[in-house]
Amino acid sequence: MLTAAILWLSAAAPVAQAVPGSAPPPVAAPEPLTSVAVPTLEQLAPFWQVVIEERLIIRVPAQRSQLNNFAAGSPQNRRATEIPLVWKEKKAPKCVAMRNIMGMQAVQRDSIDIITRQNERLRAQLNRGCRALDFYAGFYMQGSKDGRLCADRDQIHARTGAKCEIDKFRLMVPVRDDD
Repeated sequence: MLTAAILWLSAAAPVAQAVPGSAPPPVAAPEPLTSVAVPTLEQLAPFWQVVIEERLIIRVPAQRSQLNNFAAGSPQNRRATEIPLVWKEKKAPKCVAMRNIMGMQAVQRDSIDIITRQNERLRAQLNRGCRALDFYAGFYMQGSKDGRLCADRDQIHARTGAKCEIDKFRLMVPVRDDD
């Protein structure tokens, strides 16, 4: 190792001292620069791959109802001035815009009511084996390409882990109870 260090120092040391009054030794010209070609996109294409994934999950909060209001007292304790609201089902579209969904209520055993920004109430009939009580805390839905929640196509996910498909939508219209 000592030999390698001496050889390195001797190679770096000047060969001869310049004589005063003489011309300085000629300096060697630098080596010419070599050009480096930039690879084209076609050359790089087989080596690069980009994967972009987008996943949009929308949370719909639950509003309290008779089915999921566990803290509510018995019906006798409620105010006597409350007039029960009667709903009549009508035909509804097969799909609902996701951006219009504001909340939901679990009101029956096998269906949930979806409340829209236009103050409409749509009853979503869940497929067989799904219980509305599983959705007591709201639900999640995965964004679709068309931005709509459709019956017989999309699933809703409960926070408890349940997954259900919507069989059909029904528009709920309030009716005066004159009895």
